[in-house]
Amino acid sequence: MSTTFWVSKEQLDVEQGLAVEGIPESASFLLRGPAGSGKTNILLLRAKWLALKHLSDFRIIVFTGSLRKFVEAGCEHYGIDPAVVVTQMSFFKSLLQEYSVQFELSNNFEIDRNMLAGKVMSLIDSKHISSDYCAALLVDEAQDYTDTELLIFRRLTRRLVLAADSRQSIYKATHTPDLPEKLVDNNIVTLMYHYRSGLRLCKVADAILADSANFPRLQGECRYAEAVRPSSVTRVSCASFAEQLESIIANLRLQLDLYPDERIGVLFPKREQVSEFQNVLATAGVSDPHEMIWADTLHGAKGWEFRAVHLGGSELLYRMGATQKRLIYTGILRGKTSAHIYYSGHLPGYLEAALAVLEPPRANPKLDDLFGAS
Repeated sequence: MSTTFWVSKEQLDVEQGLAVEGIPESASFLLRGPAGSGKTNILLLRAKWLALKHLSDFRIIVFTGSLRKFVEAGCEHYGIDPAVVVTQMSFFKSLLQEYSVQFELSNNFEIDRNMLAGKVMSLIDSKHISSDYCAALLVDEAQDYTDTELLIFRRLTRRLVLAADSRQSIYKATHTPDLPEKLVDNNIVTLMYHYRSGLRLCKVADAILADSANFPRLQGECRYAEAVRPSSVTRVSCASFAEQLESIIANLRLQLDLYPDERIGVLFPKREQVSEFQNVLATAGVSDPHEMIWADTLHGAKGWEFRAVHLGGSELLYRMGATQKRLIYTGILRGKTSAHIYYSGHLPGYLEAALAVLEPPRANPKLDDLFGAS
């Protein structure tokens, strides 16, 4: 992960530098920017900035356990105690336990998150817990939190930093429009440019979320070094899911040699697909001594970044419901240089159309082309 976290101030652009050191220590603010614009790095550097001012009683809030591991690695890089990184669910549970509030989990994520948030809000009201509870809360992926969760964060600290990108909202919960802005008194830092994903990945992502009025284009703000390492998006049609896994592993063997010090992501819509891949990988004899292969769901990999990303089982995206477009959008943008999309049967129509933007226009079909399998 040699290029994931920054090593000098020269790597920051003007807006990034402002978000780290140009905002007063007492201020709250919202950090907005596309995938690859450096939001997580900025949260980490702002945390280090606060720690150097001896305002070290802070938490970095992340949405998933998988993302917590990624941010903990960033803490190690920047010299921050990794123990400050917590998931929102863990943070709420620890707060309830601190005040001896009983709760019982159902093991249903949506039910449990709403139950915990309700109990924490009631606790804050009943115990008159003030905004001095934490010196600061730095919240990654803020677009995925509910109104109640965001209001809890606001009430527990004087310094609230939210990082968000509405294009990557992949959970059912949504918040009231403009609530994040109101919670920070409309103190907003907007990151214009992104540096992670290559131009061809951006073109496909833009075509997936084609509503440019609501989802701003990535292509014009792309600052990826395309001339140095050209990007690619490759579709891989397979007869079966087993064949998909064979093809993924064959490509991994090549990429582990090509990118020996960088993570490669293998992502799927469903958890059972991840497990099946891990079982096949364990017996495939793939040499990965530095554990550069990261297998996860599309949900779980949110916030991560990989030199190359493999998106398997894409024919099942339709089962992900209303969030499927943003899931595959986010999955593609986990990649820096290349994305492979594997499927058996048919891809969703919107993804077929998005991939077509990288191809020359096709000739008009003839009548003979319309009969039989194509």
